[in-house]
Amino acid sequence: MASVERDIVEDLSANLNRLIALMDVEPPDINFAASLPDPRYETPLGGRYWQVQGNWPNGLARSRSLWDMIIPLEGLNDGLHHLDGSSEEHFIFLVQTIWVKDQSIRVAVGEDHTAVHSTGAQFSGGVTILLALLGALMLAFGWLLIHFGLLPLDRLRSAIDDIRQGRRSRLEPHLAVEVQPLVNEINALLGEREETLEKARQRASDLAHGLKTPLAALQGVTHQLREQGQSAEADAIDDVVLEASKHIDYHLRLSVLRARRGSQRESVSLTNAVVRTIAVLKKTGRGERLFWMAELDEDVQVNVHRQDLLELIGVILENAAKWAKERVVVRASCQSEYAHLQIADDGPGIDDSLLAEIGQRGRRLDESKPGSGLGLAIASEIVAQYGGQLSFVRASEGGLEVLIILPLAR
Repeated sequence: MASVERDIVEDLSANLNRLIALMDVEPPDINFAASLPDPRYETPLGGRYWQVQGNWPNGLARSRSLWDMIIPLEGLNDGLHHLDGSSEEHFIFLVQTIWVKDQSIRVAVGEDHTAVHSTGAQFSGGVTILLALLGALMLAFGWLLIHFGLLPLDRLRSAIDDIRQGRRSRLEPHLAVEVQPLVNEINALLGEREETLEKARQRASDLAHGLKTPLAALQGVTHQLREQGQSAEADAIDDVVLEASKHIDYHLRLSVLRARRGSQRESVSLTNAVVRTIAVLKKTGRGERLFWMAELDEDVQVNVHRQDLLELIGVILENAAKWAKERVVVRASCQSEYAHLQIADDGPGIDDSLLAEIGQRGRRLDESKPGSGLGLAIASEIVAQYGGQLSFVRASEGGLEVLIILPLAR
C-alpha cells in the first residue's frame, strides 16, 4: 500500500509541476497556455483533478473534472492530504504554494483514491489469507518434523520400559539408528550391571559357604564341651552359631530375589501357584489333619517371577498350617490393577498390639513353635520387590489373616 501511494505522489508531483509551468497569472485572472495531457482532467468526475486559487476575487481556476466541486484548501499546509468526499469517495491531493508578483497562489493536484483503497484492502485480505495458510503449513510441517524426529526416542523409551518390566534384557542393535551410539552405551551399561549383580551374588554365595565350614566346626566344639560337662558354654556358642546361620540364609535368599527381579521377572498364574502349594502341604503330617478351603478366581495372572511367587505363598501357607487348629481358608480375587490374596487360619491368633511386629527379620512372637522367624521376613521382601503390599489382621475365623496385594500382569 505504501509503495502504491508513493508512485501516485510522484505522478501527482510531476503533473503539479507541469501545471505550474503552464500557468499565466495576470491578476485578477489566471490563464493556462495548454491543458494537461491526461484526458481525465477534462472529463467530469474523471478521477484526476486540479485547482489553482489566488488571493483575489477571480483568482480561482479548476479542472473540468471537478465539475461543481471546490477543493477546500483553507487551513491545508503544503504537502500530501487525504480528503473524504460527500459519499464513500476518498481523494488524495498534493498541495503547493507559489508566489507570483508578490501574490500567493495555492496549487492542488489530486486523484480519486477510492479504487486504490479498495484494491489495497483486497490485496491485504488476500495476503492475510495467504500468510495464514503459510503459517498453518509451517506449523503442520513443524509438528510432523518433531513427531517423526522423536519417534526413535519413543521407540527407545518403550524398549527401556520393556527392560524395566523384565520382558527383555537388552536393546535391539538397530532399534533406533538415529541414536545408535546411545543404544550401544545403554546396552553396555546393562551388561556391566548384570555382571556386577552376578558377581555380587556369587560373592554372597561364596561368603556363605565359606562361613558354614567354621560354623560347622564350632558345632563340633560345642559337642566336645558338652562331653566335658560345660553345657552352658556349649549352649552360648550354639545360640551364636544359630543366629549367624539365620543371617546367612536370609541374605542368600535375598540376593537371589534381587537378581531375578532385574532379568527374570515374568507373569505367572496366582491360582495355579496356590493350588500347587496346597497340594504339597496336604501331604505333610500337619497338612493332612487340616481342612483346606480355597475360593479362587478362574485365573489370576500376577507380574511376579514364578519361583518367587511359589516361595511367597509357601511361606505364608506353611505359617498358617503351623498355627491352624482345623482349617485354613484361601481367597483370591482381582481388584483394579492388583490381585488380592487372603490366607486365614483358625489358630489362636496374636494380640492386636503385636501385629505390626510380624515380618520383622528374625523376630519370633512365639518360641514354642519351631522355626527361625525369617519366613515372614522373606515374604515381606518378596512383596516389596514387586511393588505389592503385605498386611496382617485378625481373621474372622479367630486366627491370623494375611493379605497379599500383588500387581496384575500386563
